[in-house]
Amino acid sequence: MTARSRMRTGLVAGASFAAMLGAGVAAAQETVLKVNHVASANTPVQVCLEVMEGYMERASGNRFDVQVYPAAQLGNFRQSVESVQLGSLELTFTTGGGISNLFGPIQAFDIPYLLKNDRVVNKVMEDPELNEMLNNDVLEALQTVRMVGMSGNHGWRSFFIDKGPTANLPDDWQGKKIRTIESPISMELATAVGLSPTPIPWQELYTSLATGIVYGTKNSLMDIIAMDFQQYLKYLFRDQHTYIMFFWWMHDPYLQGLKPELQTVFVDGMDRLKATCTGYFEAYTLPFYKQFAEAGGEIYNPTAEQRQFLLKGQEAVEKWYADQFGTKYPDAIRAAVKRADEAIAREDMRVLGKAAMR
Repeated sequence: MTARSRMRTGLVAGASFAAMLGAGVAAAQETVLKVNHVASANTPVQVCLEVMEGYMERASGNRFDVQVYPAAQLGNFRQSVESVQLGSLELTFTTGGGISNLFGPIQAFDIPYLLKNDRVVNKVMEDPELNEMLNNDVLEALQTVRMVGMSGNHGWRSFFIDKGPTANLPDDWQGKKIRTIESPISMELATAVGLSPTPIPWQELYTSLATGIVYGTKNSLMDIIAMDFQQYLKYLFRDQHTYIMFFWWMHDPYLQGLKPELQTVFVDGMDRLKATCTGYFEAYTLPFYKQFAEAGGEIYNPTAEQRQFLLKGQEAVEKWYADQFGTKYPDAIRAAVKRADEAIAREDMRVLGKAAMR
């Protein structure tokens, strides 16, 4: 059943026909899998879930009834994870920040500049050692919540500001207010690179930009276009300091209680979800670059010297993180990045016949 049909109310047409077939449908659909997510029904993550839904219902001969609830119908990030923990919801996703109040160490994935590019990110998200460590630690901490995968679907966070230039850092940024969330990681990064972090609720940001309360924000291009912020933010400083990962959480007793053949259908369905999330996002966001340019937007890629300066932000955030949680996860992510670099070098060699210039 799709989210669109789930959001309708008062539909009674065909009720008698459904009643005639009810017993047969109930026999075929042995298990319901409810998925709640906070994104709207017209975003890429909804498409990913519909791909998984279609596959699982076909592959199981309708023994799965996958029910997708978009737009936080069954709760926000925290409420969704707590519902998964209790077993009233089978599957959801969060960002790292979205579950950090229940499992703080996951914030290591938001340490800036640990991840270099999309190829590295894709391999890190599939890294067996990193996945196993995170899954085991979360399962130990929350008892009934299993991580069943990581995916992309929202792109990179960069600095969007009202105007350039940014040739002289930190002088060009010194003391200027940048919108952040109420998060030490976000605020430490802004402070370390000369900006003045200003926590503002997302719903109030449009007005804050229009009235000049803040100089800019640190978000993805998808966020900017979705909220029409390109009217005020004309300069994308494309530093790509963090990648917005989605972490997928499942009620473990539910998963372990499935029949073996349905467990296989589920893990194959998750594989299709992750593949769709990675591939579809690129196609979905292509028009956004055009919209940004048509609104007068300019994209600026930092120089090597500027990138070296920006590492001050990484140092500040990592110090805060280590004081809170130690170095286990930053070390593990760096190890996964090293494995990704090695795999990419082998792929480059196979294609080019020589090492790529990176």
